Amino acid sequence: MSLIGKKVLGVKVINILEENANAIEKMVNEAIHEINRQGNEILDIQITGDNIFLILGGKNNG
Repeated sequence: MSLIGKKVLGVKVINILEENANAIEKMVNEAIHEINRQGNEILDIQITGDNIFLILGGKNNG
């Protein structure tokens, strides 16, 4: 996903090491709900064997 024209506000890291699929799904859904509640958006998602990185931001208006 291209981040051109976007402003990165932060990164949310979810540790998924030793978690089962149901626990991972619940953690990601809760993170998405929290991000939406804060008025932010997820610009990109990166995944490693141990973590999920949610790149947070919004449109660059400047």
